Amino acid sequence: MLAPTAATVFSDDNIPGSPSSGPKKVKKSEVRAWGAWLESFVTAIGGSGGSVYLTRAQLFADLQHDANDMAWVVQDEALSGIYRKNGAAGTGSWTRVADLPYSVIIAEDEGTGTPNAIHASSAQPISSTAQVWLTVSTTNTGSPVTVSFNDGSPLTIKTNSGGNVAPGAIVAGSILIGKQDGSTFRLASDQASAAIQAAMEAVFGQFQSQYLGEYATAPTSDPNGDPIRQGAFYWNTASIAHFYWDGAAWQGFPFATVADDTVTDVKLSAALRNRISIDGGTLSAIHSSRAVAEPVFMANGLADGFGGEGGINTSASSGYVLDPGNGRVMNGGNPVQQVDSFSYVPLATSAGGWAGNTLRQKFAGVRISQGGNKVRILCKGGSSGATFSSVYVGHAGAGGSFTGDQVPLTFGGGVSTLTLAANEEEWSDWVSYAVTAGSPLIIAAQCTAGGTIGRINPTDADFTLYYKAGTDAATTTATGYTTSVNDIVLVEQIQVEQPDSTENIALVTAAFEFIDFTPTQVKVSGIFEALDALTLNTDVKIDVSRDGGTTWTAATMTQLKALGSRTYFETNIVSVSGQPSGDEISIRYRTFNLKRCYLCGIRTEVNA
Repeated sequence: MLAPTAATVFSDDNIPGSPSSGPKKVKKSEVRAWGAWLESFVTAIGGSGGSVYLTRAQLFADLQHDANDMAWVVQDEALSGIYRKNGAAGTGSWTRVADLPYSVIIAEDEGTGTPNAIHASSAQPISSTAQVWLTVSTTNTGSPVTVSFNDGSPLTIKTNSGGNVAPGAIVAGSILIGKQDGSTFRLASDQASAAIQAAMEAVFGQFQSQYLGEYATAPTSDPNGDPIRQGAFYWNTASIAHFYWDGAAWQGFPFATVADDTVTDVKLSAALRNRISIDGGTLSAIHSSRAVAEPVFMANGLADGFGGEGGINTSASSGYVLDPGNGRVMNGGNPVQQVDSFSYVPLATSAGGWAGNTLRQKFAGVRISQGGNKVRILCKGGSSGATFSSVYVGHAGAGGSFTGDQVPLTFGGGVSTLTLAANEEEWSDWVSYAVTAGSPLIIAAQCTAGGTIGRINPTDADFTLYYKAGTDAATTTATGYTTSVNDIVLVEQIQVEQPDSTENIALVTAAFEFIDFTPTQVKVSGIFEALDALTLNTDVKIDVSRDGGTTWTAATMTQLKALGSRTYFETNIVSVSGQPSGDEISIRYRTFNLKRCYLCGIRTEVNA
């Protein structure tokens, strides 16, 4: 039996939310059941040295834990899970390492909702990572249907394929199995309905009128007793062949025997032999290619669409990694990492009167724990907000002065002015700036209107505010400034982007052999997605070879069409007649200047 929730045990009314049902008396049996569940839950957490938080924000605000301490976040939907502490007590951060150990959650219809708006309760909080078994008490009368768990927000019940359940599809006493998926409760299966069954029966009936089945002699009607339709066919068990009805008589299929190894070039028509020639075992290498001109022979060379290394000459390739899930090749190396120099500072109150003043917020070197090549800041206004102009960031020298390397910050994609509503937070744009770990930073801004910013409590000597009347945000040497108490801050967080380590790609396709002719012309087309600005034929190049990758000739790339972030390109028709004679075509795709991109596929066209 499920343990009741606290809301049920200590409800004001016999039926929660219905005063007319009369005042509820607390039942000792319910209190014992609820308390036993709570004790077991706390014991499980405490026995593993952990703590429990309702939201991730509450957890992130508490750093007074030793390294490797464990904590659970239990009521924050997708953010719920098991977290591990990084760093000593008072510093560091939390990292999510696992889901909560609830693989299946049992829930029951409380009966306080309606047939089309179910109210349910469960002993454990609902999580998008756990399967939910929900017993319903009434049959739905309309569509869509919603369910709210533990007085949470209503979730729309969807079938596995994403449709709304039909009226009457949720039967009283049935068990729904599903998972929370955003604002929906997605069922594990699609509902069975009379309409679907009727459609399947109609399709089966149509199939029966086309394929009649197996017969030793030709049938005179279809399995339903109806006249045979033109195009219907059957399998003759006596002659071991298929026959079809042309509207007047049964005719044998054009191929009455099974094709086998006796199919040779001599048996193929001259036109077919001149269209394509396949070396044994290489058919899969041309499955995704298509002719666009005549005469042309096609060889993809990357047989499996980058789902693996089939079709790639791995010994001749370097600097790449496969992304099989998305069917693409990308640069090798370590990706860009974004790390916090310091995390959120709680702003408890506001300090006002800054309009017309330049503010310089200084952060001690111990707060700047990571170096990198880009930086952005998160600002927060006070109780009435504020407007700032000429916002700068730079390393700090003596007092409130910059060392001289300060750069301007922008907001909202290039705007130099920052306008904050009451208690609003806003990130600046990422700007290129070499941040040195352990060196103090200063954020300088001119307050032009409004004029409230936040205060932290308790004070912290790592944050110092300097201010004076006038416009002085960009000035290197700070003079005439007043030092404020160290509980006033404008910036809640600083993020530094660490540089990546990108490799140039050299991708060579496995050789594709043409056995009936010597290729003289090659053309390549394909799709790539650029993460950095790329110049064709400078940052990315294509080369072709007809001797299996020993001799290369450069191709000239041209962009044909931009497909969102992707580019469809093709090369000129490259003559390889000057290369040593050969019939094994290879393509080489290379990137230069450490430019990042994805190669999503290429196609090769070969002319005799």
